[in-house]
Amino acid sequence: MTSPQVLAPRVIPAWAPMLGLVLVAANLRAAVSSVPEVIVDIRAELGWNDVALGILTTIPVLCMGIFALTVPAVSNRFGRGRTVAMALGVLVFALAIRLWGAVPGVLYLSAFLAGVGIALAAGLVPGIVREQVPGAIGRATGIWSAVLMLGAGIGGALTVPIAIWLDSWTIALAFWAIPAAIALIGWLVIERPSGGHEPAPSATVRLAALPWRNATAWALTMFLALNSVIFYSTVAWLAASYDERGWDQAAGGGLFGVFTVAMVAAAFMLPPLADRLKYRRTLFVVVVLITTVALLLIGLAPEFMTVLALVIGGIGLGGTFALGLVLLSEYAENAAGAARLTAMAFFVSYSLAALGPLLTGVLLQVWDSWPLVYGFLAVVSLGQVIAALPLKRGLVIH
Repeated sequence: MTSPQVLAPRVIPAWAPMLGLVLVAANLRAAVSSVPEVIVDIRAELGWNDVALGILTTIPVLCMGIFALTVPAVSNRFGRGRTVAMALGVLVFALAIRLWGAVPGVLYLSAFLAGVGIALAAGLVPGIVREQVPGAIGRATGIWSAVLMLGAGIGGALTVPIAIWLDSWTIALAFWAIPAAIALIGWLVIERPSGGHEPAPSATVRLAALPWRNATAWALTMFLALNSVIFYSTVAWLAASYDERGWDQAAGGGLFGVFTVAMVAAAFMLPPLADRLKYRRTLFVVVVLITTVALLLIGLAPEFMTVLALVIGGIGLGGTFALGLVLLSEYAENAAGAARLTAMAFFVSYSLAALGPLLTGVLLQVWDSWPLVYGFLAVVSLGQVIAALPLKRGLVIH
């Protein structure tokens, strides 16, 4: 009798986890960025006002914040690999039901489910990066955040052309379920042989252990929170602000694409640059200031060097976001620490960011003033300077 053959476990290439993260990142913003591009069509067919339209962006962002607190418990129960797969499955369903977006309540349900899926997937990334590529955190985070922003830009820029081509804004919104499904399949293929990114027992994260009393954790959290308020308000209203000031709908989506390409470039370039700079906080402040200038130009002088203003704004906003994400991994002592810090930062930042589209929608409804909206966002941007001051090198958040 011959002994049964023992099959050695399949070895996964070192680049595979990063490829999996790229597939996930590419689909975590189109669900949010695609909706504002067809606001004109939604308003025309459903008769919604600015507040109701702003809520469409508020809901997923608020869910991203609230459900960030559930990520540690869910990942400890199912494992990181399965949790990401479940998140992508929820996202596919959320996007697919937008085929029935004209039915009352469907867009709001879709926004809620999309926010849940995004929260579950995005909340695990800093821990995975900290564990899988500890020697290249800045580069890995730069790639992740750049792809995240690229997905947002593609979702924003292509939704209107798809709607025009298919003569349906609901099909255009549901289209983004296809790349999300592809990402889910890719993640399952990459994760299955290796058993997924399962946390060791010592890496278990308890919500009570989040660094609520750590001043540095709060500074980093507010740095990311103010950035998110600006980003999601801009996602909600950038295209519409140009549409209402003389640009056609397709051009508005194209301008958002320009804005996002600049964000992607900044996400690739600034984290490695920050690694080499002795005085890193100076870079943080410079990037925040150029964001502020760009917001004022967009609000007060939309016809003045439009593309340049959007490029500057994209570099500033994308740069601050990527730099903040790097610190989530850098300041953590291990993968569990990154998960704790990320849960806290995402809960606070996305919960506050959810107020951005809603508040700016109220400003528009009451005063009908784009300069007022972007002036408010410029003030928010300046607040990041204060938040950046404590973010020194060599800190560890326990």
